[in-house]
Amino acid sequence: MKYDGVTCSVCNQVFDGDSDVVVCPECGTPHHRDCYEKMDACINEKKHGTGFLWENPNKPEINEEKKKPEVTVIPLTTPKEEMPKNGVIGERPADGSQPFFREIKGTEKIGNYTVDDYAKAVVKNVPKFMPRFLMFDKTKRKTSWNWAAFFFGPFYLAYRKMYKPAILALLLIFLIPLICFNEVTEYYQDSFSKYSQVLTSEAFENASQMDQAMTEFEKDLPPQPFAITAASYVEMFVDVLCGIFANYLYFNHCTKLLDKAKDKEDRDEYLKKRGGRSILGILVLIVAFYLIAMVIGIIYHYIGTDLATVLRKFVK
Repeated sequence: MKYDGVTCSVCNQVFDGDSDVVVCPECGTPHHRDCYEKMDACINEKKHGTGFLWENPNKPEINEEKKKPEVTVIPLTTPKEEMPKNGVIGERPADGSQPFFREIKGTEKIGNYTVDDYAKAVVKNVPKFMPRFLMFDKTKRKTSWNWAAFFFGPFYLAYRKMYKPAILALLLIFLIPLICFNEVTEYYQDSFSKYSQVLTSEAFENASQMDQAMTEFEKDLPPQPFAITAASYVEMFVDVLCGIFANYLYFNHCTKLLDKAKDKEDRDEYLKKRGGRSILGILVLIVAFYLIAMVIGIIYHYIGTDLATVLRKFVK
C-alpha cells in the first residue's frame, strides 16, 4: 500500500498493509476509517478551499540538480587559451529560457562516430571544427563560412589534404587562361618586355624621370584580354564557394577518413598520418598545376594554336 509507514493525522498510528484507509476527496489526506468516522470530517477540513493538498512525508525528495543534464556553461568572453579542447556549441533549452554556450564532450556522437574520433582526424584547430561538424550532423545544413578558405581558395583545401576539390577549384580558376593560352601568354610577354625596358634603362637621372617613364609604360601597355578579366571573376566565384562549403567538404573528408580507418589495426596512427594539415600539400598542388600548364603549353606550341582559336573557327 502506498501509505505504508505514513502516520494517521488523527491517532498518530502508522498505517500498515492491514489498515483500512480512507482518503479525503478534497485534499487527499489519509485517515483510518474509524478515525474518519469518529471525527465525521477530514482532519484538515479547515484548510479546504485554500488550495491545500496533502503530501506524503515519506515521499523521496527529487534532486532538481540531478534531473538536469551535467552542463558546463561557457561565458562568451572566455579567453581562447581557456576554451575547451573540443570547443563550445550553442544550446537553446527546451523550456524556452535564455540560450547558452556549453562545452562539447568528447563522447558526443556525430553520425556514427564520436567527437573524439573526429578530433583525431582534424588534429589541429579542433575547437573550430567540432561545433560546425555537430551542426552539419544535427541540422543537415551544408553551409558555414570559413575566412581562410575564402582568402586562399584551393590552397586552403590542399592545406587540409582535400586534394581532389583543391585540384578542381584550381582548374576552374585557370580554365579560361588555359583555353586562351596564346592570347594570355602574348599579353604577359609583351607587358613584361616593356616593363623590363623601363627597369633596365640607364637614361633616368632622378626619381621624377623614373615616375614619368612608368606613366608612359602604363599608357603603352596592351589592352588586357577578356580571358584575364573573365578569369578574375571566376576566381572570385570559386573563392566564395570555398568560403561557403569548405567546412562541409572537410566534414565529409574526415568522415571518409574515419570510415577507412575503421578496420585498421593502427587506427590512431593512420588518422594522425592522413589527417591534420600539410604545407607540402600546397607545394604539391602548385607544382602539379604548373606541370599541367607546361604540358598544355607544349601541346599548343606543337599544334601551332590553342583551344580558343579552334573554337572561334566553329563559332564563325
